[in-house]
This record gives sequence, C-alpha cells and structure tokens, in this order.
Amino acid sequence: MAKKKLTRLGRYKIRGELGRGAMGIVYEAEDPALDRIVALKTILLADDAEGRKEYHQRFFQEAKAAGKLTHPNIITVHDFGEEGDLAYTAMELLKGVELRARMLKGEISTVEAVDIARQVADGLGYAHEHGVVHRDIKPSNIMILPRGQVKIMDFGIARVRVSDHKTSTGVVLGTPRYMSPEQVAGLPVDHRSDIFSVGIVLYEMLTRASLFGGADTPQILHNVSSVEPVPPSRVNREVPPMLDFIIARALKKDPAGRYQDAYELAADLRTCLAELGGRERAPAKDDDDQNVTKTVKLEVDTDKTRFAPAARAIGSDTRLPLSRQFDSAAALERLAAPGWRDRALIGRSARPVGFIRRIRSDPGPRLLFAAVLAAAMIGAAIAFA
Repeated sequence: MAKKKLTRLGRYKIRGELGRGAMGIVYEAEDPALDRIVALKTILLADDAEGRKEYHQRFFQEAKAAGKLTHPNIITVHDFGEEGDLAYTAMELLKGVELRARMLKGEISTVEAVDIARQVADGLGYAHEHGVVHRDIKPSNIMILPRGQVKIMDFGIARVRVSDHKTSTGVVLGTPRYMSPEQVAGLPVDHRSDIFSVGIVLYEMLTRASLFGGADTPQILHNVSSVEPVPPSRVNREVPPMLDFIIARALKKDPAGRYQDAYELAADLRTCLAELGGRERAPAKDDDDQNVTKTVKLEVDTDKTRFAPAARAIGSDTRLPLSRQFDSAAALERLAAPGWRDRALIGRSARPVGFIRRIRSDPGPRLLFAAVLAAAMIGAAIAFA
C-alpha cells in the first residue's frame, strides 16, 4: 500500500481510514463534485508491466459490471479510477454491521437468518440477470443496516488480484470455507456457485457452526468437495425441517442439483418466513437491536384466500407451497398424544363412503346431485305439461 498517508485520491478528499483487508485499504472520503461522503476502496496495482495490465483490465471490467447494478440489496458503486499505483472504487458509505461481526456478537434467530439469506438471494438474482457473478459470498461481504436491510458488498473487487488467490495448480480461489465444489476443482463457475455460498452462510447463521472448517486450506477444500453436511435441524432444534430441504438443495455438490436460479431460492425462503409466522425484522435504533423481530400482516388475494401470498408466488419447480395449504400442528399433537377417540379411530378398519354420506359431506358431488335432480324435475314438468 502507499508509503505515505493519503490526503487525496482522484477528486476525492480522504477523511479517514475505515478498514484494511488483504487487497487494500478502505477510506472514508468526500466527493466535492457531488457533495457526498463515500467509501473509497483501493487496491495496489502490480509493479511489473504484464501484471499491471492484467490487474488493470480485470479491475475495470469488474468495476464497470458492478457499477451497472442498481438494487436495494447491492451496494451502489458511484465511480472508479486509477492514480499512480492505486486503483480505486467509490461506493456508497454504509452505516451498519458486517454479518461476520453480527454472528460473533451473539445468536441469530431463525427468522432473522432466513430474512438475511432471502435478501442476499434477491440481490444475487438481480446481479445474475445482468451477467454478474459474485464468486465470494461470505459473512464479511454482507452488511446489515440498522433497519434490517441487507447489502451485498465487493462485487468483483475481491478477485482482482489473481496471483493472491491461486493454488499451486493455478486455480483461482475465493474464500476457501465459502467456495463451491466447482471453484475448488478449478472448473468453470457460474451463478450457481453463489447459491452454494449462500447455503453455507445460512447454515452457519442457523447453527453457529463452521460448516466446512478444517485445520488447513487443503482440509477445508476437501470438506467442501466431499463432506455432506448434517441437517441444521439436528444441530439447532429451532430450525424447521423446511429449512433442511432448502439448505440441502442449495448445497448440492453437483450444480445441476441445486437451485438453478437465486430468485427461486429467495422465493422458497419467503415461503419459509410465512411458515414461521410472517415475522419480519423490526426497525432498530442501533446495532444492539439487530435481532428484534415483529409480526406483520400478510396481504391476502381475495380470489385465493386459502393460500399465503408467498406460496402463490413460488414457481412450479419448488416443493414448498404444499406446506402452506394446511396446518399440520394439531394433527402432529394428536399423533404424539392420542386420546381415546383417536385410538378408536386408528384401530377401526376403514369403511367405504356411501352415496348419501358422500353427498352430505362433499360439496362437489352435492352440487352435481342437485343439478341432476333439478334437471330431472324440469324434464318431468315439461313431459307431463
């Protein structure tokens, strides 16, 4: 990084340092042209001409792609440039807490974890539509704002310095613990790799356990490629079985078996939120209130009142909407502790449903019978008139 303290970079006035990472320094800066405060992320370019050309090309290619993304769950990139040995990106300055810090701070409720993952999936769905794959989804690249809004950060910036993220075989890596199996194997990576990473992040939020941790990088990469995770509900009993299905599908080793669209993942997570009671995160005044939840009223379509809105929005590929059509809690309680009437019903052999009983209890046959009877009466009246 620069040897002397920076006071200006391009047109930006440096106000202070926000943080340091493996790739460079992030500054708080003032943009005098537009009179706004921005986060200025810098990266040190290579010294050799060939490496510098490669860094320059990748940096500006990724910066241009990220700059085209305008979505509530993606950080906004305002500008990018180069000065001396530094390339920089100016982006919106976020006032919140990184998900990594939030996870270290304390337990995250199931509702909050699902809502965070849902927002990340929504943002990624938009990015994938525009041809941008993040490739480094992890808790430190997810920011939670005071009112619960989630922002995905570092589209492309973390993978500019290719040589900093290569193995001995030349495989370009993201962050090992959150990589997909195809990244580990050095195979072509597409949007489904991001979906795998979201599954890891959600799993760790729900269980507070490192999913693919290991003693060293080779062990971590082996775990990513080979280890099948234990369903999160076995680690945390508060996790409903529905999330076991969602996470298992997101974490399929074969990309063809995963969610094929981040929007599809987001839709299933919305349905899960509805199943959990439709609770959304409450507005928080500061970081201490990040885990507050509230109950919100779901809008109901008057034409299909028996389905929750989230269930109707799901595509045909998902298997979740069926669970929104009935509440099995009472049935499960009766199965766990059957009363004398339940035991009698279970022990009694099934009997055929008679014609009269079918008409009395089933609206469809009842209407059909009434229509036939009315037609017969009208026909009889006409015949004997």
